[in-house]
Amino acid sequence: MENRRVLNAEELLEKIFFFMNEMVDTKDFGSTILLLTELGRTLANSERASFWYWDRAKKEYWTLVALDSPRIVVPEGSGIVGASIAGNETILINDPYQDDRFNQEVDKETGYQTRSILCIPVTNSKGDVIGAYQAINKMDDQGYWYFDDRDEKRLAMAAVFCGKTLESQILYSESQLDQLTGLKNRRGYYEYYEKNVHPYLLKQSCSIVMADIDFFKRVNDTYGHNAGDVVLKCIASILRNMAGTSGEVIRWGGEEFVILLKECAVSQAAAFAENVRKKVESSICYFEDVPIRVTMSFGVKALDSNLSPEENVKGVDEKLYEAKTAGRNRVAVDEI
Repeated sequence: MENRRVLNAEELLEKIFFFMNEMVDTKDFGSTILLLTELGRTLANSERASFWYWDRAKKEYWTLVALDSPRIVVPEGSGIVGASIAGNETILINDPYQDDRFNQEVDKETGYQTRSILCIPVTNSKGDVIGAYQAINKMDDQGYWYFDDRDEKRLAMAAVFCGKTLESQILYSESQLDQLTGLKNRRGYYEYYEKNVHPYLLKQSCSIVMADIDFFKRVNDTYGHNAGDVVLKCIASILRNMAGTSGEVIRWGGEEFVILLKECAVSQAAAFAENVRKKVESSICYFEDVPIRVTMSFGVKALDSNLSPEENVKGVDEKLYEAKTAGRNRVAVDEI
């Protein structure tokens, strides 16, 4: 255990200015959140601190930052964090082992002893809870101590900054997602390409696949646009599951999709596309108990580091056009 000296008002102000100045020069979300979490730990003078995100889609909480501990993921509604988020309330506990909401199993497994907890909900600009900030084990010159109202007020400042930063990141991320399918949209494609694909092109093969649902207009004309939306979500799920962690799926527009495959030669990408084609052909999308079957056409091409993201899409789109003009429900590959 490292004892932390209690800072006087002047020292605390210097620390705040230090963290604020650091954040001015920090551009990315991860570094900013780390600095804010460190600020909170300093303000509350705690041994540990963590910033939690409420992932509503997955119904779980997980740590964006967990100082001095590994990343933690817990089910929605569990633990002190769950109670703070669910009730939108600050929870201050100086004897956690006597509180039924505290999960003692983690301490038993790790050998860590939790003596005091201060957990504050993190909200967005509308007042909706989006996460929580948790400080563990208040410390003073002699060792461990108890959190008090002053710590709550200090930590609330860090929680506000965390909330604003997280809300900005959420809004930015949502701007890159297709609202119907949850896949990345065109804006998301360009950023993902530049950050996660282009650097690989200088060292290894990467491929691009473009896919189009055959005769999709017939689905809308026959069953209605709501049925068309169901089919799009069904296809998006198939593509996402088959791409797994090795590929990124983008809804390019309408019934067109793009799949970026890292560390994947064009021959492997062609085999992947053929497997997806067979999967789609054998699958059934249900709309109000009505079975709907569709097929897809695919174009496959190796990514070229000398071309722009737009030019790479244009090239694979030409191969997709070949597949469609050759009869659809097939894969056209740019043979190198």
